[in-house]
Amino acid sequence: MKTDNLNPEGKEPFVFKPYTKSAFAMLYTRDTMSRRSALNWLNCEIASFPGLKEELEALGYRPGQRLITIAQQRAIVEAIGEP
Repeated sequence: MKTDNLNPEGKEPFVFKPYTKSAFAMLYTRDTMSRRSALNWLNCEIASFPGLKEELEALGYRPGQRLITIAQQRAIVEAIGEP
């Protein structure tokens, strides 16, 4: 197994690419809940992490948007960690 691209936990690094918001949320929940529940979880994380919502809004985030930009993904990953 090639390990030079793995992070310290031994898993592939997260790849930033265009995602729908629900698909991005599903990366965190690993298919343990429905898309709607995963989206609700992500929205709660965004609301509860200090300053994250404001940072996302500065990046053009709107609560009802369907796509999540790479810049917005980076802000979320920096705040709550990789999926």
